[in-house]
Amino acid sequence: MKVLARDWIGLEVEVVESPNKCEEGIKGLVVDESMNTFRIETDRGIKTVAKRGRVFCVRIDGERYRVNGDLTAFRPEERIMRGIMLAKRIKR
Repeated sequence: MKVLARDWIGLEVEVVESPNKCEEGIKGLVVDESMNTFRIETDRGIKTVAKRGRVFCVRIDGERYRVNGDLTAFRPEERIMRGIMLAKRIKR
């Protein structure tokens, strides 16, 4: 849950599953985020990738997490609040 309850801008991500096979393997740093997309700075420029229907691998503090993009498909501030609320429920 700590993956959802944080800002993704600046994190290293990779698209590992996508209905668009051209998106698989896109990796780099998240430079912007909207409700429906991540903008990822890659070696070949900035790529915009939809969140829904994709699976992302994200690196946080040296650890890799596999995240279903549907869980991130909220406004960043809403996703962070939902992640915090989920983490509190799990701790009980």
